[in-house]
Amino acid sequence: MKKFNKVLFYRLYIIHLRQYYEISQQDLAKNLEINNSSLSKIEAGKQETDEKFFKKVIEYFETIDSNFHFSFDLSLIEDADAFVFKCLQALIFVTYESYMYKIKDFLNCSKYKDSFAFFHYLVVQNIYDSINGEDCIKSTQYLIDSNFFVDPRYYALLYDLNGASVSPKNNQVFMRQIQSFQKALGFCHGANCDGLRGLILYHLILIYKQYKCLDAFQYLEECEHSLEKAGAYRRLLYAKLNKGNIYIKLGLYPLAQEIYRNLEHSQSQIDEKEIISRICASSSWCFLIQGKYEEAIEKARKAERLGSRFPDIYITFAVGYYKLGDLQSARQSITRFRNAFSSEPRVNFINSFFTILERIMDDKNVPDYLIERL
Repeated sequence: MKKFNKVLFYRLYIIHLRQYYEISQQDLAKNLEINNSSLSKIEAGKQETDEKFFKKVIEYFETIDSNFHFSFDLSLIEDADAFVFKCLQALIFVTYESYMYKIKDFLNCSKYKDSFAFFHYLVVQNIYDSINGEDCIKSTQYLIDSNFFVDPRYYALLYDLNGASVSPKNNQVFMRQIQSFQKALGFCHGANCDGLRGLILYHLILIYKQYKCLDAFQYLEECEHSLEKAGAYRRLLYAKLNKGNIYIKLGLYPLAQEIYRNLEHSQSQIDEKEIISRICASSSWCFLIQGKYEEAIEKARKAERLGSRFPDIYITFAVGYYKLGDLQSARQSITRFRNAFSSEPRVNFINSFFTILERIMDDKNVPDYLIERL
């Protein structure tokens, strides 16, 4: 078994239990029949504790909660450690959707949560939350600050999850995320893990794309090289697709279109409709921006046939048909969009755009407030 610091675990887990059950340090010390200063020193790491005292703590919490039973089985650490890196592989290779049921089973198993594998359990919980788009900044930061893990890959993963947890809303958030990814890359350097490095670079590029698009270029080649070296070809396809989208944002349309064309024709590497539909959706947007409306509509149709849930393809339909003079098809596209999507920020934005487009098609004035809202 890999190095395991029991004394550190005792200290951190005692704090966790006390906070989880909302028991003050003074009350816990009283029930354990020790003075408050001793417990305070133990929790602060200024006084070491032993297994005997830890078992006394466990017995107390098992007494107040009949559903809580701590397992002292050390083999659970190895099991949980192996599972964490299976989850990491699922992230790198973009196979986590088919792996989610196993992650749920792991998280529903109390033997890992109530054991020496507790902190490994929390890592899996953070992976699960990240996949579901949940904000896990505080929880990942807690694990980072605990300094519990020895393997640098854990900190590379945690800093990556921390940085990718939310979209940048302002320069301060953006800089915090960049710093988190840079720390992740630092830990990854010592871990000799190409796939993990490629994943971190992929997320770093996504953040730069949203906030400082031009700065993403310095990482594109290294990201693709790391993913290719790791054999993470599905993630590599997403990385190349993302590069095309960056080219669009910078107005480099021919370069973007070349990437989409090469990806779409790489049928031997692409066997999933979702990826092809994303490629077609991005390609349709690129054609639309260039004013190539027939080509844009053709790609949007293909994306839709492949089951695309990307709402922006309906902008391609509506604007494309409008520019081609087919107002009926433009209106039908707007109706299909409204029937297919419920309220969310991006959908609301597109709806505002369509409200303006409808007024233009009806030869009505467009109020200034609508334009300002858009």
